[in-house]
Amino acid sequence: MSGSVTRRGVTSRRGFLRLAGGAAGAAVLAACGAPGGGERSEGTPEAEARLIGAPPIDEREVVAVLERPPRPEPAWARGDRRQLERLALPGTDWETPIYINRSGEPGPSVMVLGGVHGNEPGGWAAAETIADWMPDRGLTVVIPRANIVATEAFERTLPELGDLNRFYPGEPAESVNAFPMQWMAYSIIELAREFEVSLLLDLHESWGFFNERTQNGTAFLGQTVTNGASVEETGRIEAIALEVNEQITKREQLVIRDRFQNRFRSTVPNTNFDPSWPRGGTSSLGIGQFVPGLVPVLIEMGQQDQPEARRSELHQLIVRTSLRHEGMLTA
Repeated sequence: MSGSVTRRGVTSRRGFLRLAGGAAGAAVLAACGAPGGGERSEGTPEAEARLIGAPPIDEREVVAVLERPPRPEPAWARGDRRQLERLALPGTDWETPIYINRSGEPGPSVMVLGGVHGNEPGGWAAAETIADWMPDRGLTVVIPRANIVATEAFERTLPELGDLNRFYPGEPAESVNAFPMQWMAYSIIELAREFEVSLLLDLHESWGFFNERTQNGTAFLGQTVTNGASVEETGRIEAIALEVNEQITKREQLVIRDRFQNRFRSTVPNTNFDPSWPRGGTSSLGIGQFVPGLVPVLIEMGQQDQPEARRSELHQLIVRTSLRHEGMLTA
């Protein structure tokens, strides 16, 4: 090895010694050889390591550590402010646009999903507008019509597609026996990991309003916000809902529902997609199991006696308020 190493945070043999720490660092440098390749003598790092009984170091391991490429900087940390467009499931009947808005400034990553169910147009109409928003910090990842075929059919989903909101973490595209929406679920998880998404806002609609329900059930989830993360995150979501409620009518008031937060098996991410985990058992509220640091939030508008345009406005208001709370928008 040469007498110096240049890597992020390691600019010299002495610098690496400080980074490695004490005797272990000295032993590493001993394995690398004395400066200039000359004869080793007392007072060298090798001698110091010998005196304290440090274990021998395999030089190949040292080389592997030092030659490991640094983790790339996040895309938004390079001053590159622009919108990127990708396709989820490209080349298939289910391909749908993904919009990535990079502010060019460091900050959080937030994902917005619309059109998970095809008969909930307020959510996907809002997401199509949100797809054009450029944050002041961080980035947004927006999929306006996650189940694009269902939105075109104006059906919740179709039997041959499966229900995306029951399929996380999904299946990779090479899984030939999977439903298309299992592939989409897998793509969403991979996208969230790639951009280190910390907040997921999943825009949905129910029929009736939660506060007007005559019975319990998914048909009466309108005007609710449900947090699928830890108890500690509930206050964060409540703050957003309270700010929104100050700007809307009494009937439109948002209700915080956190009853699902203990429903999931674990908050430990299944980083390797262990095949022993069930493939179709969780909604977007469980995505935090598979993406470290992600807080999922399910937002439901009520369709009964509430125009589509107004539902879209309310979805946008919640997303805009959330982005402000994340420090990503100043207005």
